[in-house]
Amino acid sequence: MLTKTISSGLIAASGDIICQYLSHHHHQHHPELLSGDHSVEKDQEDTTISTKIKNDWYRTGRFFLMGSLWVAPVTSYWYTTLATRLVPGKTTAIRVAKRLALDQFGFAPLFCPSFMGLLWLLEGYSMTDVGYKVVAVAPDIIVANWVLWIPAMAINFSVIPLKFQVLYGNVIALLWNVYISYMSSKEG
Repeated sequence: MLTKTISSGLIAASGDIICQYLSHHHHQHHPELLSGDHSVEKDQEDTTISTKIKNDWYRTGRFFLMGSLWVAPVTSYWYTTLATRLVPGKTTAIRVAKRLALDQFGFAPLFCPSFMGLLWLLEGYSMTDVGYKVVAVAPDIIVANWVLWIPAMAINFSVIPLKFQVLYGNVIALLWNVYISYMSSKEG
């Protein structure tokens, strides 16, 4: 479990770092979109954009904590329960479909908003604000989750051994965490 915990934390943090880099790169090429964001400063003499990235390490740390202390234990327990108690037995097309349905239409709609809510609580938002934010973003996050995770989990449940399912999920999660980092940092 220690390996899963550390790897999940590092992958979540890496997704956030990539998101911050991509955001900086986007703002560097579209400074008119900054609207008050001072992480990229214009040079006063020639109006070029500074390439210096100011990473929010506290934000990255929160992603590490969420990956380590929430994602790893919850998903590890979920995958084990799903494969050994809820839909036990050898891997067949029917069992894969059942696991996928339970995972994506039972677990994911609860897990995704809970992740966002906990992350925003760590950022210092009030319970009331977190409630409003979760309601506002949950539909988009759940649909995006299905676009990425349904095919990924179909592969996971059909060919990846149970002991490697969290690791496989973490590899796919690198992409997912870039998106989640972006969604968690959007204003509104």
